[in-house]
Amino acid sequence: AYINAVTAKASSMLPTLSLSVFCKEKKIKQQQISLPYSDQSEPSVSISFSISEEFFHAWSPENPFLYDVEVTFGQDRIKSYFAMRCYSIEKPNGTQSEIPVFCLNHKPYFLMGVLDQGYWPDGLYTAPSEEALLYDITTMKSMGFNMLRKHIKVECARWYYHCDRLGLIVCQDMVNGGSCYHMPVISYLPTLCPSLAAHLKDSHYLLLSRKDENARRQWEKECLETVEHLKFFPSIGIWVPFNEGWGQFDTVRITNLIKAADPSRLIDSASGWFDQNCGDFISVHNYFRPLSVSVKKWANRAFFLSEYGGFACHIKDHSSVKRIFGYKRYDTLPDFEKAYHELIEKSLMPLRAQGLSGAVYTQLSDVEEEVNGLLSYDRKVNKLSGKSPD
Repeated sequence: AYINAVTAKASSMLPTLSLSVFCKEKKIKQQQISLPYSDQSEPSVSISFSISEEFFHAWSPENPFLYDVEVTFGQDRIKSYFAMRCYSIEKPNGTQSEIPVFCLNHKPYFLMGVLDQGYWPDGLYTAPSEEALLYDITTMKSMGFNMLRKHIKVECARWYYHCDRLGLIVCQDMVNGGSCYHMPVISYLPTLCPSLAAHLKDSHYLLLSRKDENARRQWEKECLETVEHLKFFPSIGIWVPFNEGWGQFDTVRITNLIKAADPSRLIDSASGWFDQNCGDFISVHNYFRPLSVSVKKWANRAFFLSEYGGFACHIKDHSSVKRIFGYKRYDTLPDFEKAYHELIEKSLMPLRAQGLSGAVYTQLSDVEEEVNGLLSYDRKVNKLSGKSPD
C-alpha cells in the first residue's frame, strides 16, 4: 500500500511526520520520517509499507474492510482510510473457458449493477440529506445489487465514502459533453442497425458533435481532473469516459490517458455502442432485443451489458411530471414485479455461463418523465415491494 503524505510549507525546523495504520483498532504499522528542508519548494514524501498475512483483509462488497490511517505533522492530525483490492479482467484458471471475465481480487465476480443518475425531486442534483444518500445505497444492496453505475454525474464525497464502507463497487461515468446531438446518428442508427453502428469511427467529429477543438481539450482536462479527484475511493472499479456516443472522440487516446493516470482500475471506453476496440470491456446497451452475449472470441476484453431493462411503471402522486418514458410499460406493481423477476431469472442470469461479466439495470429511481426506476422519484415507493421507506 502507498500513502502520499500531505505537503507542508517548509520552515527552518520541520516537525517529524508520523504515519500509523490500524486494523480493527489495532495499530499494525507506524513510521516516522523527517521531511527534507528546501526554501525553493514545498517538501513532500511517499511512504510505502507492507501488511503481513495476519492482518491482510481484501475488500469486497461482501466484506468491505477498511484500514484506518492517522497522519500527524506537528500539531496537525489527519485521519483517513484505505482498502486492499484488485480489479482485473482475467480468464478463469482451471476452466475450459477462453472468455475473459471481470475479477475482484483475482476471482471471477459477477457485477450485478443498477444505473444511478442521482436525481432528487427537491434538490435535483443535490440530495436532501445524508440519510437520503444512505437510503439509496442500502436499499440497492438489500435488493441484491453489488455495483452502482453513477451515470454522467460526479457525486459528493460522502456518497463514495458510504460505498467504500458499506461495500458497493462503483462504475463511474465521466460527465459527457459536445454540441447539439444528432439523434439519427447516436440513437436511431445503433438502435435499428447495431451492426452498422459498430463500424462508425469516432474521428468523425461532426457526426458525434465534437467539432469544437477547444471544447475537446476542455473535456479532456476535466476528465483527467475527475480521475484525480476521485481515485482515492477504493470502491470505484471502472471509469466510463463515453456513453452512447454523446460527444465521443479519440476514444483510444482518451482510454490510454485515463489508464496512465490510474492504472489500478478498468475502463469501459464506450458504453453502449460505437466500440473502438479498446478498453477492458465490450459494452452493450440492450433494451429492445432478447438479451444475449456475443459468441465471438474477444481477446482480453470482458462482455458487459452496461444497460438493460428500463421497465416503466408510473405511480400516481409519486412522479414529477405526467409524461411517461420507459422501454416497456406496466400499469400495476404486481405486473412490474413479475416482469422484472422474469427478466433477471430467465433472461439475464443464464448468460453468466456464456461469459457475461456484469449487467446494469436501468434504473435506481424514476427521474422526471423517466418512470423506469425501481424506486419512485420521491423514494416513497419501492416498486419491487410496494412499500414506502417508512
